[in-house]
Amino acid sequence: MVEKERVSLCNDKEVKNGKYVLYWMQASQRAHFNPALEYAVLVANTMNKPLIVLFCIMPEYLTASFRHYQFMIEGLQETAQTIRGYGAAFIIKAGDPCEIIKELSESSSMIVFDFAYLDFMKAVRKKISAQTACRVVQVEGNVVVPVAAASSKEEYSAATLRPKVSAVISKYLNSEEEITELKNKISDPQIESLTEQQAKEYIKKFRTNNRYFDESRFIGGYSHARQKLDDFIKYKLHNYADMKNDPTSEVQSDLSPYLHFGQISPVYIANQITKVLSESAQEYLEELIVRRELARNFVMYNDDYAQYNSVPAWAKKTLAEHLSDPREHCYSQKQLEDAQTHDEYWNSAQNELLLTGKMHNYMRMYWGKKIIEWSETPQKAFETMVYLNDRYEMDGRDPSGYAGICWCFGKHDRPWSPRSIFGNVRYMNDKGLERKFKIQKYVQRIKDLKKGS
Repeated sequence: MVEKERVSLCNDKEVKNGKYVLYWMQASQRAHFNPALEYAVLVANTMNKPLIVLFCIMPEYLTASFRHYQFMIEGLQETAQTIRGYGAAFIIKAGDPCEIIKELSESSSMIVFDFAYLDFMKAVRKKISAQTACRVVQVEGNVVVPVAAASSKEEYSAATLRPKVSAVISKYLNSEEEITELKNKISDPQIESLTEQQAKEYIKKFRTNNRYFDESRFIGGYSHARQKLDDFIKYKLHNYADMKNDPTSEVQSDLSPYLHFGQISPVYIANQITKVLSESAQEYLEELIVRRELARNFVMYNDDYAQYNSVPAWAKKTLAEHLSDPREHCYSQKQLEDAQTHDEYWNSAQNELLLTGKMHNYMRMYWGKKIIEWSETPQKAFETMVYLNDRYEMDGRDPSGYAGICWCFGKHDRPWSPRSIFGNVRYMNDKGLERKFKIQKYVQRIKDLKKGS
């Protein structure tokens, strides 16, 4: 079952009597708990047509590096095998999806998309929908509650979104994992496709002389995501409420890369976590659903989500008033990228990002606040954060990343007591880390990680 609120029409074209139904998989790179795939199957069965699942490797996808492409391909190998086992064709092509889908649409009865939040992918979908001769729909499958079903406007904070999500959430916790059986199975679609091995060879062109772009501590794929989740529930969840903000505790789920690439469903995660009746389970669900979906609300209703202009007016005003405040330290983007500051805590956070592709959430907040403090202007700080986040984080180029960056500048927050440079924007310092955590333990762990890399 696919809830009707997840489905939206992308054009006003008619459904054609074509050779197949086409599902362009992009944001939901999985077979299980994938509403877009399920919807495509249901359409194919209704029309008695075979289903073709298409994945396009975009050679220049924003700031993605080899690290991201490798993780993606690892996941697609498993997904392709599962989908073919259901009787659908799985096609991999490299290039511009607009041109690829335009060609395939000539024989398509209908096209199904994954829902897009970011401007770049919205534009791609708009172009494809306009140039195809058949109906195009998109299905929102990477949230628990569809964004528009929760709210029709940009929300001020988690406090304003939470009751709206809570009022409707039970409707969307669908427990169905397997897709409906296809009536019309296909073995040879007679469409040229890269093999998974050819895809792996193709992405090698994205290797660079930056070793951090070529390394990942994460292995992509649904099975690995499931294992991460199982281990989290068994070994870490019971401490999550008390220790989630402690960078020395290592109680994070480490699921954000898998969620970003759509290799695991947030609905599936929520269903599994809900089985655990504890304060920690509720705390994790708050992060998974309310906070994560607040970020999607933000990028859906704010066109400037990746620009300094998205910062609240009160925050821009107070930061401007303190623009001339003296800055004891001021670092270039390159110095920050290379973790060359006077602050060993900050350097440790940046090195964690470089080495692993993921930074602890609390250190991510400290990291952002310090970039504001050490930049000539808040605008420059914003640009630096977006660059470093999107380039190095495994979950970069994601609504959660943009919302997190904007939070550092006062978004989804409130004014605080005034300080130099920050004005009324929330401030963080190294003394806070020392007071709350055994922060040297974190520093040493990153040093050991770097030594062993």
